[in-house]
Order: sequence, then C-alpha cells, then structure tokens
Amino acid sequence: MKHLAFFLFSGAVIFTQPVRAEEPRWGAIALGGNGFGATRGRMDEASAASGALRQCEESGGAGECRIRLTYRNQCTAYATGDDRQVGVAYAGTMETAGELALRSCSEAASNCQLRYAACSTPSSFN
Repeated sequence: MKHLAFFLFSGAVIFTQPVRAEEPRWGAIALGGNGFGATRGRMDEASAASGALRQCEESGGAGECRIRLTYRNQCTAYATGDDRQVGVAYAGTMETAGELALRSCSEAASNCQLRYAACSTPSSFN
C-alpha cells in the first residue's frame, strides 16, 4: 500500500513523495559439470539467472551448467550426496529451505550435506 504524507508548517502544506513498496529481490542456483553458481539480491530474474550461470561456468561447469532454481523474496538451499545427487529448494526461511533441500537429496542419495544456503529478500539488502 502506498501512502502520501503531508505536513502543515506555518500555513504552508508540504507534500512528501509516496512511500515505495520494497523492491523484489531475485536469486538463482545453477549446476553442471563440476560447477556451481549462485546469486542473490538481483533486481530481476534474468540477471539472477545469468549471474548464476556465469559463476557455474567459471567454477568448472564445462558448458554443462543449467539453471536449477530461481526464486524471489525467499531463501534457498543446495545439498549434495553420493553419486553427485543434489537437492535444491526454496522457502520462507533459510532453515526450512535447508531442510527441504536435504530431504530432496536424501530421496535419491545417501550422505547428503548442505552446501549452500542464502536469502534474497528486500530486507537483506537495505
């Protein structure tokens, strides 16, 4: 909801600018080859995805990197297990995202471990 405030000083009315709603923040996870890339705090989905792909390629993706997850105003997590199985998830909190990523990984592999967790919310970047 936007608000317009005004103040009365010495008979003059002074208007302030409308309060802006918080801007959405995007993040992404890319995986492929031996690469991993993650971004957070981006202003749009495209820049989040391109940044994650670039990081993945630079860290050993060898042309195999693909976006596994994009998210907006949420937290995300990434877990790996035996046989290069992975789990990725997003949720309202980093703890819940981590639990979901571990659960997803555990459905396909054993020895799953959380490798990455972060939040991309407007309040994270004020």
